[in-house]
Amino acid sequence: MEINIFSESIDRLKNDVLTLGFFSDERPPRGYCGQLDWRLNGIISTLMAQGRIEGTFLEKVLISPNGRMPLSKVLLIGLGDLARLTYDTLYTTGRTMAQTLSDMACDEYAFDIPGTGKCELDVAQMAAAVVSGFTEGLADNDVRDDDTLSVSILGDEDHMAEIILGMHTFKVAAGKGAHITIRES
Repeated sequence: MEINIFSESIDRLKNDVLTLGFFSDERPPRGYCGQLDWRLNGIISTLMAQGRIEGTFLEKVLISPNGRMPLSKVLLIGLGDLARLTYDTLYTTGRTMAQTLSDMACDEYAFDIPGTGKCELDVAQMAAAVVSGFTEGLADNDVRDDDTLSVSILGDEDHMAEIILGMHTFKVAAGKGAHITIRES
């Protein structure tokens, strides 16, 4: 598996699917989800205001960027209240992302570490929790964890060192049998 840590604008992503977490108590959405909302003319904010999406834990919303971004699909995953975010919540979110993306038969994934810089949790541990859940979810869905799998993890410059530390923590925990390459883009 190749993990690319990406700190540029979401407009530069070349992945098939972008998956972002969104919170039920964050209106309008902020961070990468806020950037996406802005690029898509407020579609996420509008859906939230209409009560069509809420951000409840593990709610899934599939959005087409309609040519506004170089992605074919955007998957939003609800995380519930930001104040209740835990490492277990992030791990479960990672597993759910993997299962959903596997069901969608996607080849290249990009996702953020939800809640980074918005809560008291350690960013490195947050990153390790999401990616651990994600890779275990892939294994549960018989998606090969080989050198052809490419994952991009979004992170802003302020938290880049912590996200990289989390990826290395994950790699060590995965053991010598795992073929994981970590690159900073």
